[in-house]
Amino acid sequence: MVFTEFSFAGGGHVPRADLSPGQRWTLTAGAVLLHGLVAIAVWHSSTLPAIPPDPAPLMVSLITDGAVQLAPPAPPTVEPPKPVPAPKPVAKAPQKAPPPVLAANRAPEPQDMQVPVAAPEPRPAPAVTTPTPVQNTPTVAATSAASTAPSTEPAVPPPPKTLPSSAVRFLIKPQPVYSPASLELGESGTVTMLILVDENGRAKEVKVTKSSGYPRLDRAAVAAENAARFQPYLEAGVPRSVWVPHSITFNLEER
Repeated sequence: MVFTEFSFAGGGHVPRADLSPGQRWTLTAGAVLLHGLVAIAVWHSSTLPAIPPDPAPLMVSLITDGAVQLAPPAPPTVEPPKPVPAPKPVAKAPQKAPPPVLAANRAPEPQDMQVPVAAPEPRPAPAVTTPTPVQNTPTVAATSAASTAPSTEPAVPPPPKTLPSSAVRFLIKPQPVYSPASLELGESGTVTMLILVDENGRAKEVKVTKSSGYPRLDRAAVAAENAARFQPYLEAGVPRSVWVPHSITFNLEER
């Protein structure tokens, strides 16, 4: 083991005499390096800025909405009304009494005398006569003439009767016409109608009471009845309108 003695009186290290030259050089270099590091550390600590101490923590307390209580607003101050000074009485000037009028002792003049005037006598109002209304009473002759005068209104004829088909004869028989479409489709059937024959023997109206089942055949039967002519029906020698039933049969074999 190697021991080394340090002497700080001269500011350096004094190696012992029993060390070799290489060991003494190494110890000397280590001492110099150690002193340099200490000097650099002292210089660096003196140049650093001073760090201020941490500020004291602030204590913050949260207040909830429900805990906030607003003080009610102070009522407005109402100033009392100022007393209105009473008006000062105005002194009225004394009124002078009018001088007394002395009546003169004189005789009344003619214009001062009042002559009574007689009131006019009321005249009687003229009597107003109200005319009596004249009543137009029909005479016996006018009543009898009105009862014997003929009526100008036309007589309403009675409704037409419905007669059997044998009660009316044909002057021109109906001639039904088969349409080409009915022939091509083979349509056949019987059409039963009710015909209104007027006073001239013409078909005034034709109603289909039972169809043949084919609209084309029904239209052909109505057209044939409208073209036919009837003998007018006479009732007490007067022609009347009557309803007459009639049927038309469409047969492909008898066409």
